[in-house]
Amino acid sequence: MYIGNLYKMQAHINNDLVNYTLKIGCEKIDMNEAINKQIFINYLHEINCINCGAKTKTSYFQGYCYNCYNKLPQTDKSIINPELDMSHLGISRNMEWAKKNSLTTHYVYLADTGEIKVGVTKKSHIPTRWIDQGADQAIIIAETPNRHIAGVIEVYLKKFFTDKTKWKKMLCRENSKRNILEKKNEAFDKLHPELKQYFKIDTDVMKLNYPINKYPELVLQNIQLEKVKQYKGVLTGIKGQYLIFENGDVLNIRKHGGYKVELEIR
Repeated sequence: MYIGNLYKMQAHINNDLVNYTLKIGCEKIDMNEAINKQIFINYLHEINCINCGAKTKTSYFQGYCYNCYNKLPQTDKSIINPELDMSHLGISRNMEWAKKNSLTTHYVYLADTGEIKVGVTKKSHIPTRWIDQGADQAIIIAETPNRHIAGVIEVYLKKFFTDKTKWKKMLCRENSKRNILEKKNEAFDKLHPELKQYFKIDTDVMKLNYPINKYPELVLQNIQLEKVKQYKGVLTGIKGQYLIFENGDVLNIRKHGGYKVELEIR
């Protein structure tokens, strides 16, 4: 039995397979080893901020209290909309944080998450960012010196590619056969001439394999712990930040950041 607050699953690639670790409180659980086993989850009616630990009635930005949400640089609006990042002009909630996280190499990428989407991530978050989105394959298309410029490129390409992940579509299908290299070439052709200087010609496609025994034909229920309180089911796979159960139910771990639970694996 594990008791504690949920945190986003950590992931790494081992032998061409994504391996997941779930942190509950101070405990770390190898979730790949939990596949084909029954999972019991009991929500303990408490949410704690994943930054300061304060109790909060509502989880903001996937795990923060309202105070941290309004003050921390990692919950700023520029995290969702990188084109709004102004740290290159000396404007940030925390310039020391910005120097390490915004004023560093950023990539614009295409990822296949049910359809081809465009996104932005900093160099140190590859391939974690793609794994968190459940991408079957991804490729870097541009490299920039800061987050703002990457965001400008993303905004331009959003006229031609989506920037959203259709999570149900992502969860209900096996690896895509789309030619993402063709989409990269298409992105280059459509990119504004002033932005083409950041385009990376020689980049490789990364393919990602997830620990899934059976893809659901249909997502039956997106589990909300504050509503169901308790849940049990046999885990058949993990993709993105979702636990997939044999009956088609799924649980988004990241959405429940800070939720205090009891968890048992049998």
